[in-house]
Amino acid sequence: MKPKEKEFCRLMALYGESERAAREAGYKSPAERGLLLLCREDIAGEIKRCADNLRSVYEDTAVCGLYRLAFSKPGDALKLLYCENPTGEELDALDLNSIAEIKRTKDKSVEIKFFDRIKAIDKLTELLHSAGEESTGGGLIEAMRLSAQTLGKIAQSEGGSDGV
Repeated sequence: MKPKEKEFCRLMALYGESERAAREAGYKSPAERGLLLLCREDIAGEIKRCADNLRSVYEDTAVCGLYRLAFSKPGDALKLLYCENPTGEELDALDLNSIAEIKRTKDKSVEIKFFDRIKAIDKLTELLHSAGEESTGGGLIEAMRLSAQTLGKIAQSEGGSDGV
C-alpha cells in the first residue's frame, strides 16, 4: 500500500468521509477517488485497523478523563475562589478538572459547581466492565485498579518509563 493510500485510510477512520479523506490525502478528484479506494479490500482492512486503534485510544482517554473527574481534589478550585485577578500562568497551573461550571451571581459572588463524582465513578466502572476487562474485584476498587493500569499504559506509550 502506498503512503498516500495509508494516509487516506487514517483520515477515513478519523473523519468517516471518503471525499474529505481523499482531498486531505492529496488526491485529485477526491469524490471519485475516495469512492474507488473504499472498494478495495486492502484499503477497507486498513481503515478498519485504523478505526480500531482510534476507538482504543478514545476509550483510554475516556477512562482517564472519568478517573480525573472522580478522583481530582477540589483544592485548586478553592484557591481560584479566593484568588483575586489571577494571571494566565496562575490559572494554567491550577487543576480545575473537577469543576463543571463557574459563574458570577447577581450579588457579585462566585458560584462553583463540581462534577458529580459518584456518577463519574459509575460511568468509569461501566466503561471498564463493558470494555471486556476481566473482573477480579468489584465496584470502586476494580475501577481504580483498571484505571491505574490504563494510565500506566498511556504513560509508557508516551515515553515515560514509570507506570502509575
